[in-house]
Amino acid sequence: MPGYSNGGACAAILATVLGISAACGASPAVSCDHADFGLSPYAWKASGTAGDARAEAAMPGAYFKTVVRGTVRIELLIDGTANDGCPPPSMPFIEYSVDDGPFAARQLSQTGALYPFPIADGLDPAAPHRLEVHFRAADLGQKRWTASTAHLRIAGLSLDEGGTLAAYPKRPRLAIGFGDSITEGVGADGLFTSWQSLAVNSARASWFPVVCAALGCEYGQFGSGGQGMVRELEMPGLPKTWDHYDATTSRLTNGLLLPEPDFVFCNMGTNDFGGIDITTAYTEWLASVRKACPHTHVFCVVPPSGVHRDEIRAAVAARNQADDHAVHMIDTPSLNATITVHPPGATQLCCDGVHPTVQGQGIFGACIAVQVQRALDGH
Repeated sequence: MPGYSNGGACAAILATVLGISAACGASPAVSCDHADFGLSPYAWKASGTAGDARAEAAMPGAYFKTVVRGTVRIELLIDGTANDGCPPPSMPFIEYSVDDGPFAARQLSQTGALYPFPIADGLDPAAPHRLEVHFRAADLGQKRWTASTAHLRIAGLSLDEGGTLAAYPKRPRLAIGFGDSITEGVGADGLFTSWQSLAVNSARASWFPVVCAALGCEYGQFGSGGQGMVRELEMPGLPKTWDHYDATTSRLTNGLLLPEPDFVFCNMGTNDFGGIDITTAYTEWLASVRKACPHTHVFCVVPPSGVHRDEIRAAVAARNQADDHAVHMIDTPSLNATITVHPPGATQLCCDGVHPTVQGQGIFGACIAVQVQRALDGH
């Protein structure tokens, strides 16, 4: 079966990389390139095959979903060499759910080798078990665009002898979304104070997964704190990054984003402060997206503060005037004052005046989803 090592080869691999004695009976490994591993689209940079396969995510929001059978326990195999040199407070957070139970969030702590990360134990091996694992949070200050220090790099799953995977039911549509710290889910679970206090950040709790759930989409999520359409802080501006996994690896195939998504979302502009006009950059970015995604609906979301509303409207109008009517503007002006104001003015839905809480993100996402559906109905 694709992605499985045979017993002897698997024991040898685990004995080498994990220090487990083959005589003790190493557990079978299911590699992350297995057909039913269920990696989220667009988010994982893949390399290698079978025992050498790796899937690496540069930004929080990446996930995988699968169904596990025939095992009492599940361990995620993480390649800690990606995190070499990462300070302990900056190590990535992941969260996971088994059989639709509550998500458990834990911070990684090991580096330097491939290692097993316990997910579940005491399972009924005769029953199928649904598994979701999400890349929850990471430290922006670890140069996520140019280094793997705060990335999540996985190799597969370790199961009991006889453990197998089955396909997790997939949503019928595909989406890819871009944004800044709001899309990254910064401060969703509490007051954001620094990039080394990661527990309050949750990519899964941001507006974009809410929208994708409403529209029936599997998705690639790319929110990065400090990023702008023009301004370059820890990340280059979106026009320079959207089509790459990282600084060296393109996401496109012969100039196209494959498989072509049904929807592209962009919620950018909050970091383009100081009088920057983003109209030209946004218009040019939309043109490049259209070349890579000829049939995709593109939704340009005005940030929850309402900043750059006029420039975003102008960029969308330029595409519409070019006979591209699958580009839409999404605006939620009635939420501007409730969700965000200039810091440090906290609101009911925003602890620091910039980053919405889980409730604020949910309301923002629900309003976006309604407007998207109206646009699709009208189109």
